[in-house]
Amino acid sequence: MELINYSDSALSLVVPLVALTLAIFTRKVLLSLGCGILLGALFLTDFNIVNAAKHLADLALSLVWASGDASKGSFWEIGSFNTWNLSIIVFLLILGMLTSIMMVSGATSAFADWAKQRITTRRGSILLTAFLGIFIFVDDYFNSLAVGSVSRPLTDRYKVSRAKLAYLLDSTAAPMCVLMPISSWGAYIIAVIGGILASHAITDISPLAAFVQMIPMNFYAIFAIAMVFAVACFNLDFGVMAKEEEAARNGELFDAKKGNPAGSTVALKEAEGGHISGLILPILVLIFATIFFMINSGASALAADGKAFDILGAFENTDVGSSLVFGALSGLAVALVLSLISGVSISLLAQASFHGAKSML
Repeated sequence: MELINYSDSALSLVVPLVALTLAIFTRKVLLSLGCGILLGALFLTDFNIVNAAKHLADLALSLVWASGDASKGSFWEIGSFNTWNLSIIVFLLILGMLTSIMMVSGATSAFADWAKQRITTRRGSILLTAFLGIFIFVDDYFNSLAVGSVSRPLTDRYKVSRAKLAYLLDSTAAPMCVLMPISSWGAYIIAVIGGILASHAITDISPLAAFVQMIPMNFYAIFAIAMVFAVACFNLDFGVMAKEEEAARNGELFDAKKGNPAGSTVALKEAEGGHISGLILPILVLIFATIFFMINSGASALAADGKAFDILGAFENTDVGSSLVFGALSGLAVALVLSLISGVSISLLAQASFHGAKSML
């Protein structure tokens, strides 16, 4: 089935414009994206409904099965599981489990209590949220869940609006994630770059090296993070945010007319006696274990090619997807051990793991 190429046509703008317009007027993101996907498939197949349906089915299958399409890049293998995409999916599920386990173990609450004793100003609570958002960069959703759970009690104490908290989370989570190669979005972008390099027969630079060179040009992410600190340091609130902050100072942290904001993703009882090590150690292990596995897989690739080991070469030839999975498993194992030591029951950990994985779907 031959698809129509719109790369040199202004018609290529129609699909995103339709999706954006629907999102603005309906406020239903998934519906709008779905309509955009359907319209895009129809455009590519010259509005042949049968071919459009087949193309969408092939794309859906390609998420887990590689058909050998050379245009998809070097991460695809003929007639096999798409290990790259599956690695990212497994990584995200593990992060959901890790987040929930840290919550039910009481580690998240323990860190919040620890911070309350040391952060004594409103600005300090905002800056802590921003710094945590930068530190926990492995995934934007994991960032929002973990940092939001830790920061919410502190920002509530100093009457920071939930709207401001949401802004702080959103403007550090995804921007920081897309700047880091050791992250879910970083891995995805590296895969996309790999496909582009392969389709243009570019072999003098690796996908990871290209990603790193592109970081200074990711202006949105850089300026989004910079704005967070500008807002925190200079108390820059205007428009709707200024109204939300004024209401928060008067005791109204969120607009009750719009309903209560979502709380924890896990509706399970937290264990008493949690310790901040249950939050800090798993995250540190996750990050450093991921780096270790990246170097290890890169070293194996260099050895297979008969090349001498060096750090830069190892990172350029690493398998980011599998490294993220093994790093996340290491962090999860540490979180489970610490939770069991602190007295959390196996049944509660199992429930938390299920709910955590479910929250990422």
